[in-house]
Amino acid sequence: MIIKNNKRTSAQIFCAVLFMLFVSCNNDISFDKAGWNTTDDPLYPPALRERMLDDLLNNHKLIGLKYSQLEKLIGIPDSKDSNFVYYRVVVDYGHNIDPVYTKNLMFQLLKDSLITSFKVKDWRARKD
Repeated sequence: MIIKNNKRTSAQIFCAVLFMLFVSCNNDISFDKAGWNTTDDPLYPPALRERMLDDLLNNHKLIGLKYSQLEKLIGIPDSKDSNFVYYRVVVDYGHNIDPVYTKNLMFQLLKDSLITSFKVKDWRARKD
């Protein structure tokens, strides 16, 4: 009887540890302006951006900010036009000179520089 109990307890502990490992595999981290903007290579966006993206989008007020407030919160965008500002999140060149995958965070602006929406846009090169 004691042996059966030990086997059951061992199995329960094993399942609990396995569950904890599965749950802790999330690599997301809290948004930090310095980490969002620190890069070693200008061809690539900062390495931490992808891990910070969910926290930035879910835990920070972005809609309704003025462009100057957005820039103060997360830094200067990688590119800008009259209606949008763009932050590169991921650029993967694979084994090519041209990107094979990109992920960008795009903010839409009104004429008075008010942020009205944002979206994450993924792009993947077609395989020929």
